Amino acid sequence: MFSKHIQMNENQFLNNWGTASFGLLLKEIYDAEITDNTFDENTVAIAVEGSSRINYLNNTLSRNGWGVKMSGGCYSNKFSNNAFSNNSFDVSFNSRLNDNEFSGNFWSTYSGYDLNKDGVGDVPHRPVKLFSYVVNKTPESIVLLRSFFVDLINFTENVAPVFTPIDLIDNSPLMRMPS
Repeated sequence: MFSKHIQMNENQFLNNWGTASFGLLLKEIYDAEITDNTFDENTVAIAVEGSSRINYLNNTLSRNGWGVKMSGGCYSNKFSNNAFSNNSFDVSFNSRLNDNEFSGNFWSTYSGYDLNKDGVGDVPHRPVKLFSYVVNKTPESIVLLRSFFVDLINFTENVAPVFTPIDLIDNSPLMRMPS
């Protein structure tokens, strides 16, 4: 907390479950590098609050409740070449304003295609789902997580974003997990 110029490389954040459990909690961190880490089976893999100018590179976030949960004053963060795999929510964001960059990440929930076979999806990916916004506002709604209703509202929001940040998008999603 309250640090600058931090480097976190090649760590494992595993099996942190519970209402107040995190793989990694960042609060008021600036100008940091978080690279080559594994976040597996955590309630929240990376919780970020008031942290800016952090580069997240080559991390694996798998089987978590939330992959990245951002709140309050997170600006100019860059996520690239990360693998988001089988998380209940890949990214959760509590604001419609965003200047964080997501580029060239793998998303297991990506349903696009790669017609030219260059390994990069031809259709942008929106990692923030409407239901994650609903759960942030009303935590009790988590009981609906695997319902058809949730699939329907997430699809609707993906087609016409109203509540989720319109500019929180990965324009070059990877078709395969980075090695």
